[in-house]
Amino acid sequence: METLSDHQVTRRQVGLGLLALAAAGCVTRQGAPRSDPDASADGQTASVAKAARKLRILCLHGYHGSARALRGQMGSLLEELEPLAELVFLDAPSIAAGDFGWWHAAEDERAGPVDDPGVRGPRRHYKGWERTRDALIARFAADGPFDGVFGFSQGAALTGLLVGLRAVGGSPTPERPLRFDFAIMVGGFPSNDPELARLYARPDAYALPSLHVLGRADGIVQPADSRALASRFANPAFVEHGGGHVIPNDAAARASIRAFIEERARARNAASPVAPVRPRAPIDVSLWPGRVSPSMRVVFPSRDGRAPALVVFRGGAYGTSHGSGAGAAEWAAQNGMVGVEVGYRCRETGDSHPKSYADAARAVRIVRDRATEWGVDPARVGVLGFSAGGHLASLLSTQPALHRDPEDDLRARIQARPDFVILAYPLISFVEGYSPGAFVGSTESFFGRRDVDEPLRRQFSNELQVAPGHPPVFLWTTADDALVPAAHSKRFAEACERAGVPVTFHLFPSGPHGMGMALEDPGPVGTWPRLALEWLAARGILERAR
Repeated sequence: METLSDHQVTRRQVGLGLLALAAAGCVTRQGAPRSDPDASADGQTASVAKAARKLRILCLHGYHGSARALRGQMGSLLEELEPLAELVFLDAPSIAAGDFGWWHAAEDERAGPVDDPGVRGPRRHYKGWERTRDALIARFAADGPFDGVFGFSQGAALTGLLVGLRAVGGSPTPERPLRFDFAIMVGGFPSNDPELARLYARPDAYALPSLHVLGRADGIVQPADSRALASRFANPAFVEHGGGHVIPNDAAARASIRAFIEERARARNAASPVAPVRPRAPIDVSLWPGRVSPSMRVVFPSRDGRAPALVVFRGGAYGTSHGSGAGAAEWAAQNGMVGVEVGYRCRETGDSHPKSYADAARAVRIVRDRATEWGVDPARVGVLGFSAGGHLASLLSTQPALHRDPEDDLRARIQARPDFVILAYPLISFVEGYSPGAFVGSTESFFGRRDVDEPLRRQFSNELQVAPGHPPVFLWTTADDALVPAAHSKRFAEACERAGVPVTFHLFPSGPHGMGMALEDPGPVGTWPRLALEWLAARGILERAR
């Protein structure tokens, strides 16, 4: 058995822009959260407002700004967010010393007075960063906890850097002293201080929910700069408006920002330590309103308390969704997880892409949406894919926003990217050169046609789509698999390593394709379920057996 190691792995004009009034014409683009039109009807919005504790959000002003100025710039957005969040406004520590800004972009620490916030331009040293950092660490310690951080302009750039100081999945350390769970950046830009830009190289820190608000007419921080900052995040959401360097205050913008914060409140409340009362018997749940199928079967663990969920996609070469992998949801439930087996549309139902992808994304969103009801921790929702189901699972993990079905009423407020990925002898690539293999027939069934050109096949070849921030991966296959060659798994594992994604890869010496759970197999392959459970426990996803 071969195992790859688990890697842990511009100027004064800004001041004028900060004081500008909110511009009209805000629209929401792809990826931007939107208010759920049914939220008021089913009481979800009201339930968020009545949560035991409001979200606490630290708010950071822009260059030449102040806490008081930021309150004025937010305008009616303050009233919009009042039922949901306590907004804590903070002055930059420089203001008490008669200065301004969170830092000044200078040649070096010895440079004299400058008036440069650090947008674009040549590489700069952010003079005053250490003072700002220390003041914020002290504020978190004294007045925390904070659930999220909101920043405008230079405050948004600062928010982007603070994300790199987050302690993820553990206690704060001197190197990562901050704890918060989401970030909102309005008119932000990436650091051009190379020393601070190193913070972006922490993909686990930047895998948090983030909202990026940008103005098409912004002449101070151009939209391209805000998008460059957003590219540091694993799955950024956007609100784009027609104004300039302002916090937009029209109804559409407020609704988008509110929807994002409502979802953060739901996620926080769902993660409450209060033990849920979940169903005991398995249940069948339709994926789409008004339809009996496709559906998913949900199997619950016997013990109480919040549990991770494992969403299972069985194999079948995209000809069926009921191939290898039977019993995986039951196995998950027996081991303390909520197991979910998804019946996705494919050739046997007369469907092809994007239907299978839409079903997979919808299933993950439903699990998160019903997390409180089902006793699921929405931050521990993973996927398990067998063969072609492994392609579907890794397609969702590498490209979680590839397709947003207009019928999916959860798409604007709930992410589809899983928190961890388990792949069993997965189909990974649609690129020629992996023959012999089942991937040719799978390609035709996936797309619903023959003669698929290589650029399109490359787009859906998941070893080419792995990027920093991808969730951790456990995968296995056998060296003599004659249908989906081991090269698929090897290349995906190598892509994860190159991107700094934690990956554990087990290559077993022998075994036919389609062994499924292999629980009764006496050979090495039969150990994979135990190895997967040990991996989940080592990563803190699953409680270790007592």
